[in-house]
Amino acid sequence: MRIATYATTLIAAAGAAAGLLLTTALPASAAADAQPCVNAGFDRQPPAWNPAPAHWCPDWSPRSDGRIPVYFNPDHTSSVRGHLNRTGDRTNWYMCWFPGTELHLGGYYNDAWAYTMADNGQWGYVNQVYFQGGGNNEHDPGLPPCPS
Repeated sequence: MRIATYATTLIAAAGAAAGLLLTTALPASAAADAQPCVNAGFDRQPPAWNPAPAHWCPDWSPRSDGRIPVYFNPDHTSSVRGHLNRTGDRTNWYMCWFPGTELHLGGYYNDAWAYTMADNGQWGYVNQVYFQGGGNNEHDPGLPPCPS
């Protein structure tokens, strides 16, 4: 009985070690987003081309004013339509995401842009570099793509 228990323990330990090696061997780009967007359970009145429901996406801003700029196009050289004035886990909602120009912010960068409404009521795009979790140039897996 002791031999069987010892053998089972060794096999379990070997399996756990192998799993740990596989987990640590994954590239950073394959890391799971610890703070993905989630369906907010409500709809906004987006343009007719996008019937998707709103999603809460945990966001942040390193800017001194703490705000997130909302751009006219998914391009940081386009005009700023407004801002999201607060950040956090369930503070701002987003509809979907588009690919766009890459935005660099500190050591982070992303080319995915989320469609939302600024606090002044203007629709526009926020770069996902302002989203918590995920890696560089990864769109949030919880936010659906916008229709083409």
